[in-house]
Amino acid sequence: DLGWISTVHVNRPAVVRHAEQIRKWRTVKGNWQAAWLLKAVTCIDLTTLSGDDTPSNVRRLCLKAKHPIREDLLKALDMHDKGITVAAVCVYPARVTDAVNALKAAGCDIPVASVAAGFPSGQTPLETKLAEIKLAVEYGAREIDIVISRCLVLTGQWEGLYEEIRQCREACGEAHMKTILATGELGSLANVYKASMIAMMAG
Repeated sequence: DLGWISTVHVNRPAVVRHAEQIRKWRTVKGNWQAAWLLKAVTCIDLTTLSGDDTPSNVRRLCLKAKHPIREDLLKALDMHDKGITVAAVCVYPARVTDAVNALKAAGCDIPVASVAAGFPSGQTPLETKLAEIKLAVEYGAREIDIVISRCLVLTGQWEGLYEEIRQCREACGEAHMKTILATGELGSLANVYKASMIAMMAG
């Protein structure tokens, strides 16, 4: 609904005030803090996105993904038998097969996520983005992290952004898709809001 998108407005002073209030909230302590930190670990994608990634450092990352917390700490918290792992292992498409094989060899079912769609810049033709997504899924990625073309946001091409994300979602097939907005490059909080809504509308 482009009519609705065009009316989006963000009250920046109110957002800043609310952010300041959040900073003053008291944090949880003791066992509650440990519980929240352990929960946070299970939501993390353990990631390596280096130009010098090799099968061996991907294997090491996968072992860390299976055992992200030292065993003695888990025993002290009586959490050693709860199967605490990270949420996923995230790599470039070329390393997906390495990660899938390493996790299988380690006997765990942690999903492999892959960045795609021209990560990190997004400055890649759509056809190439779609091909990269399909290859990553073919290699065994169960999650795809796409990155949007910031140019579409900065120039107000909202239909184009919707269509790009929709086609990326379609290319993922059964794989879960996450959309990276690169909010620091979108120019305004209103653009961040609009891009977020369009990403959700596009699936």
